[in-house]
Order: sequence, then structure tokens, then C-alpha cells
Amino acid sequence: MLFKNTHNSTFANNASALWRLAGPLMLGQIAVVGMNVTDIYVAGQVSADTLAAVQLGGSMWAMINLVVIGIMIGNSPIIGNYWGAGKPHLVRFQFQQALWLAVPMGILVNCAILCGIFILGKLDISANVYDIGRSYMMPFLITGLMFPAFFAFRSTFEGIGDTRPVMVFNAAAFLLNIVLDYALVFGHFGFPAMGGEGAAWATATVMTFLLLCMAIYAQRSRTMRSLKLYHQFARAKISAIANILKLGVPIALNISAEMSFFAIIPLLVAHLGSGVLGAHAIAINIDSLAFMVPLGMAQALTIMVAHAEGSKNPKFARQICLVGYKLVFLLALVMAAIKIIFRSDFASAFSADPNVQTIAMNLFFFAALLGCVDCLQMCASGALRGYKDVRLPLLIQVTAFWGIAFPIAYSLALTDFWGEPLGIYGFWAGMVIGALCAGVGLMTRWNIVSRSRIQTAANEQEVVSNGQG
Repeated sequence: MLFKNTHNSTFANNASALWRLAGPLMLGQIAVVGMNVTDIYVAGQVSADTLAAVQLGGSMWAMINLVVIGIMIGNSPIIGNYWGAGKPHLVRFQFQQALWLAVPMGILVNCAILCGIFILGKLDISANVYDIGRSYMMPFLITGLMFPAFFAFRSTFEGIGDTRPVMVFNAAAFLLNIVLDYALVFGHFGFPAMGGEGAAWATATVMTFLLLCMAIYAQRSRTMRSLKLYHQFARAKISAIANILKLGVPIALNISAEMSFFAIIPLLVAHLGSGVLGAHAIAINIDSLAFMVPLGMAQALTIMVAHAEGSKNPKFARQICLVGYKLVFLLALVMAAIKIIFRSDFASAFSADPNVQTIAMNLFFFAALLGCVDCLQMCASGALRGYKDVRLPLLIQVTAFWGIAFPIAYSLALTDFWGEPLGIYGFWAGMVIGALCAGVGLMTRWNIVSRSRIQTAANEQEVVSNGQG
């Protein structure tokens, strides 16, 4: 059990409990994004065209895998509720149903990757960038088959609050990816120099490693052994899979509403040249590393709220959310300062091109502001997932990013509606606007839901007390 009763509970105690859960999640997520940053870094050392191609291919893969992540995250609060209610046999059953769901999802992911390659050919980019981008995306057909199964394991582990193995395995994968990128992109240790394609083969190898680690841990670890996750493997049950999709599809669309906004930007500014694409790649990948901090906190809040809901303790659910919001905002301020202070160092580390460096340094100011507003909307979204409240948050995200922010961003960036087109800067301004609108909407929704659950629990307790009297 991850939490205690709210009696005698202090901010320090709650912050400590939340940090023990969120810390490994943050580090694990940083390791995952670190692999993408490594790919971008080594691509930038090859050429500007390679950097642009890897950014384009990576953006398409990001849009695809975010849908998978969102759907499989729907498994986590269900697992958390069963675990919080003390029903390990249902945890095992739910895990098995998530694995069944991963099979058709792997096939659909590959179809989406092939569509991405087709779209790449329709963009206004040079033939060389297209060739590099296509060769970069092909190995993801292997990665895509394994990715849903990996998240079936991961969402189960996280749902019961066992986050350390994810951190350890992802950290090991990050180090392995560095070695493989060095070997396959530049041609060391006897391997041929494959350029951007080598980074994708490194990713496929790392995903194989991660899936094997998860599968072995689920069978042999002391923590999981009592659950017997592979014991009496149940057949696929439509109702159980539908429950995952009922939560997961809105979560996927929720996440995609924001992340696809980020991911589509390289496609819309591709005609502005490799320099702009490269600068955006540097800023967005460093920002993605920082983004893993609020994402880790959001995942921790999902787990702890789900456990509290399963144990009928809505007061603690609200209390721990308030602690999480305070912590993540303080961390966002620190990261904003780091982005601004070290913007020149980040830019020069990724590219020797002075034009790319200048644009990237300017974008880090936007990134600093974005982090401060994005952290709260992300954590509120995570908390609402713990309450299994996913439909209205989806509407809020879509409205904020696509109904409000995108028209403003597009008109700022690529039209003269507001004056001289701002190019890439217009889209970053749009990201800030979208995150701010989503934050206001989601925090308001969380406040309503959390108070409503407390009132409902109080009413139920009053009914029970009156019945006993």
C-alpha cells in the first residue's frame, strides 16, 4: 500500500511518499527520452540533412507511439484499483488481458509506420532528406511490433507501484543505446557506418532488450512472484479488453492532443530548411527531457489516486495531488532557469552550424516558459486518470491545443495575419498558449472531481452511520 491515512499526515510525509514513487518514474522516463536525444545528437554530428531526417522520422514515430502509450496507460488505473482493493487475482487477470490487446496493436502500429513513410514522401523536402528519413523509419517496423507488449508489462508494474524496475531497465537501455548509436551511426567496433538508419537499428535492439527484461522480471522477481502473472493464463475476454480501451482511447487522444501538436511542427516547417528543423530538434529534445519530470509526477499521481480510490480514501487522493502540484511547479522553475542559463551550451553541443545555434538559443526562452505552464496541466491530467475521469479532460485538451492554440500558432508562424510571419517562433508561442489554456481547464476539472468524490464518500458514510443507528 503506497499511502497512509490522512490523520497526522504532513506535507513532508506526503511529499516523501510521492517522491519515492515519482522519482524512479522520472528517471526512467528521462532515460527513454535520453535515447531520442542521443539519436538527435549523433545525427547532428553526421550532417544537417541527417539531423532533419531523423527529426522528421522521429516526430512521426512519436505520434504513433503516443497513441500506444495512451491506450496501454488505461491498464494502469485499473490495475491500481484492484491492487488498492487487495485483489491480486484480478491484477493477474488484467495483466493477461493487456498482453492480449498488445498483439493486434503491434500490427496496427506497423500499418501506421508504413503510412508515415508514405507521408514523408509527400513533404516538401530534398531527395536526400527523404532517403535518410525513409531508411531511418524502416527498422521501426520491428520496434513497433514489440512496443505495445512492453507497455503491457510497464503499465502493470506501475499500477501496483513497483516503479524501480522500469527505472533500472530504462537506464540500462539508455546506456546500451549510446553504445549502439556510436557503433552503428559512425561505423565502429567492426560495424558499417549506417548514418541515420543506424540510430533506428539501435532503437530496435534496445526495445528487444527492454521487452526481455520486463518478461523475465515478471516471472522471477520477488515482488511479482506472488502475483503469478503467467499462471492460468486466461483467454482474451472482450469485456476486459474493452475496459482498457474505454479508459485508454480517451487517454491516448488526450496525450496526442498535446503531443501531436508538438510532433506536427517539423512537418509544417520542413519547407523552411534544415537549419530551422535542426534548431527545433535541439530545443524540443532538450525540452522533452525536462518534460519527463512533470510526466513522472503525473504518472505517480495516477497510481496514488487510483490506490486511494480503490481503498475508499478520496481525502488522501486530493491531499496528495496538492502536494504533487506544489512540488512539480518548484521543479519547473528550476528547469526553466537551467534552459535559459545553458541555452548556448545546449545549442553548440548539438550543432556546429551558427544559424542552427542562434535559432535554438532563441527557442529555449519559449521552452522555459512552456515548462512552467505545462507542468500543472500534465499533473492535473494524470490525477484525473487516477479518478478514471478521461472524457471531459480529452475535450479540454483538444479545445486548448487544436481549437484555440493551433489557429493562433499557424497564423503567427506561416501567415501575415498578425504581421510578418514568425516561422518556428510562432509555433512555439502556440505551444505555450495551448498548455496555459489546458492547464486552467484541467485544474478546474480536477478541483470539481476531487471535491465531488469527497462529498460522495461523506454521504455514503452518513448513510451507513444512520443505518447502524
